[in-house]
Amino acid sequence: MSRTICRGCGMLAIMLVTAGCGPGSGTVAVRGVVKLDGQPLAGAAVIFISQEAGGRDAFGSTDASGVFELTTFKPGDGALPGKYKVVIQPPGEEGGSTPFDDPDKPAPPPKPKSTRPRVPVKYTAVGQTPLTQQVPPSGEVVFDLQTK
Repeated sequence: MSRTICRGCGMLAIMLVTAGCGPGSGTVAVRGVVKLDGQPLAGAAVIFISQEAGGRDAFGSTDASGVFELTTFKPGDGALPGKYKVVIQPPGEEGGSTPFDDPDKPAPPPKPKSTRPRVPVKYTAVGQTPLTQQVPPSGEVVFDLQTK
């Protein structure tokens, strides 16, 4: 009989631990929009860097309308409550060489200058960004970056 009680207590302990401590517990859904000079910024990385002890960073990327949704533990789960510094990384550039390129192959023609928007450097580094955000947000999350 004592073996049955011990087994039951063990199962109960496992259930309690896994119920309260799973990844994603305590996150708040966070959606927002990133604009550059009033226009949606597509393809940018949005990184929320926790300023709280024991906090976790959250990230997302903008769609064609500049809309992002944050992820901390699993896709779209949001961010943990707290204060964050926000970094916006510009859309990536395609191209570049790989270690598998043939060195005897003629070089491709030069690419035209990028038409991608240029995100000012101050928004791209955690030590420089003026952007902060509290989670949960008190309203709509909008980052309207200015180039001037």
